[in-house]
Amino acid sequence: MTYQVRFTRVGKTTLSLLQRYMTQYLGVNEAQQLVRSLITTCVEQLGALPLQYPVCPELDMLGVSDYRQITYQAYKILFRVDETSGNVIVMAFLRQRQSAQQLLIDYVLKQDG
Repeated sequence: MTYQVRFTRVGKTTLSLLQRYMTQYLGVNEAQQLVRSLITTCVEQLGALPLQYPVCPELDMLGVSDYRQITYQAYKILFRVDETSGNVIVMAFLRQRQSAQQLLIDYVLKQDG
């Protein structure tokens, strides 16, 4: 089965923030190339076999077991799989050292306040 890869608003926002942050260290062209590579990885890898990737261990410790994680170079991509619709929903892009738990707090819990 081939899955349709979709990006949430938070996914797009975190990708944009990651690009802006990495531009400081890589320069504009390389940061843009990084973003293209991350998107390509999502479409190719997650569109083909999303269930081969593990549940995100940081979020699993909190009881959130429907978020999976793919690691690409020094970056984490958080996503969910909806087998009923055949969609993979990309939730967020993070640097390897960024906390998925903190992201959950920042983008979900603080939105209600």
